[in-house]
Amino acid sequence: MKLSRSQSAVFALACSAGFLHADIVTLKDGKKLEGNITAETPTSIHMRYRLTPKIWDDKDIPRSEIAEGGILKQKPEEVEILELRKYVPTGDLQSAEQYEQLIQDRLRPFLNRYPGTKEAAEVEKMVKDVQEEKEKVVAGGAKLEGKWLTREEAKAESLNIKAYAIRAAMLAKREAKDYSGALKEFDKLTDPRSGYPASVYYPKAVEEILTVLTTYEKQLTQMIQDQPTLQRLREEGEKKLIEPDLSRFKDAIKREKENWLANYDQERKSTKWYTPNKYELESLKPLAKSVTEEKDRLKDLDLGVITKANEAIARLMRADAKAGKDKAELAKMGEAIVEGEAAAGGANAKSIEFYRAVFSNYRQRHAYFSQQVNATPGQPQPAAAGAAGGSSAIAGTATPGMDDKVAAALAAAAAGTPAPAPGAAPAPGAMPATQPGYPAQPGGVPPGTAPGAYPQGQPQQPQQPGYAQPGYAQQPQQPGYAQPPAAPMPAPEEEGMSTMNMILIGIGIVAVVLLLALLGGGKKKK
Repeated sequence: MKLSRSQSAVFALACSAGFLHADIVTLKDGKKLEGNITAETPTSIHMRYRLTPKIWDDKDIPRSEIAEGGILKQKPEEVEILELRKYVPTGDLQSAEQYEQLIQDRLRPFLNRYPGTKEAAEVEKMVKDVQEEKEKVVAGGAKLEGKWLTREEAKAESLNIKAYAIRAAMLAKREAKDYSGALKEFDKLTDPRSGYPASVYYPKAVEEILTVLTTYEKQLTQMIQDQPTLQRLREEGEKKLIEPDLSRFKDAIKREKENWLANYDQERKSTKWYTPNKYELESLKPLAKSVTEEKDRLKDLDLGVITKANEAIARLMRADAKAGKDKAELAKMGEAIVEGEAAAGGANAKSIEFYRAVFSNYRQRHAYFSQQVNATPGQPQPAAAGAAGGSSAIAGTATPGMDDKVAAALAAAAAGTPAPAPGAAPAPGAMPATQPGYPAQPGGVPPGTAPGAYPQGQPQQPQQPGYAQPGYAQQPQQPGYAQPPAAPMPAPEEEGMSTMNMILIGIGIVAVVLLLALLGGGKKKK
């Protein structure tokens, strides 16, 4: 939707010149011609009309061929407002800058050109609506699938909002038939470090990219079959040329290949979805193989299972934002954990590992929030999320407002690991406690842990569904919960003054007195 100011200027110039003025002529045979009537006589009209969406034609049309009342002349504002209606209602995830640009570059110029018209009244309402939406964005809100989210809701939906934007870019490239570009965008959604495989838009994107892979597979297969013929035709055409055309032809082929190779080498460093060359079999065959392998891999995914598990994760993220203060949200969080784990149980082995790590982290957070919500006034703060034990849910006792089955399932999942004694090593499978008073960031590295290293038993980054996880990757941050860095503990103050301190102070005073005496004696001798 973003327009440059030069495009807006051209648009305004076109309007002022009457290029947007449209007339519709209906002939007696039912055919309609849309364009501009440039001249009229008692027996005919001369019209410049659209022969195709991109081709214009001029012709004289006898009035005898025109249906009765078949000439409809539209005013410029009637035509121009049709274009403006395409921008309102606005699209999803627009920025404040885009809203302002729509107002200043499209809507207000219309009001200046056609004041007092009924179309201007409609555009004034558009300005009001767009301005209100802009203010919502400035306040931190977001429009997702036509629905407005508050600042708090947008934070809770951060993962899904980002995944939605990537999916939208993928679909735009699919529409443009840029299949390699669409696959590059899809790869962003499948990156396990991003957490996007747990978004509600991941299974939808899988279905959509499968159509791209099917189409691309057929296209590449045809290109491989056509390559020998294309190469032969090029060589035959070269043989028919004489100088200087022959040298120019060879130079053009050389430059084309050099440019493609430079781009090919650069793309290969970052992706397997490079731009192929129809003359180069070494680029077509590996790409076709990658497309087939990706298509087969995605077909093996159980999208029904992934959809249910990811919807549970979305409910978890919404409840997580308030679960530390609201028992009802805590109960929703517990229910979502149980439902999500039940759904993920039907996934393949690799996907189960992904979801096990995700829900393990949320069980830790649920345990922390449970203690926080049920703490009585004056009671010490519960251990940070990630410290084992201490939760009524993990202990098997239902939190007030929580279904007994939910509490029992959470307790069974956590296995009731007791909290380690102070100074003792954490039990296998337990996450070490973070800084007191803060919930652990799901998948985050605890303070004091070397980068890239995990303590024994700590849940690692969830696996991407359908991928074996190589080594360690950092768990994506939970929207709205940034882990503060661990502050250094201040040294404890001692009461009173020790004997050693008094001795040291006395020695210091004596040294100062002696120094002053020596300096004074030196001055007298002079």
